[in-house]
Amino acid sequence: MPVHRQKKDTTPSPPGSTQEQTTPELPDQQTFQQYLRELARAALRVVLEGVMCEELDALIGVGWGESSPKRKGYRNGSYTRDLVTAGGSHPGDQSAARP
Repeated sequence: MPVHRQKKDTTPSPPGSTQEQTTPELPDQQTFQQYLRELARAALRVVLEGVMCEELDALIGVGWGESSPKRKGYRNGSYTRDLVTAGGSHPGDQSAARP
């Protein structure tokens, strides 16, 4: 069975210098939880918008910007809504809406 040995650093260091490991400062728990909440909300938003677009495509019969003689309806603009869940209210955002 092989024995693992630690390698020694053979590179000379200049006199008076010390090799220190710098670690990034970690955020406090509240900041980290807020960051995770924002990530979860953004992911949920992407999923919900994707599902709603697919449902609308299926209902109308054609995709966004497509035309077809079998078309069953038209998209008539959009507006933002707030999503209210057990976790609280999630305000809509105009920047994500399609033209």
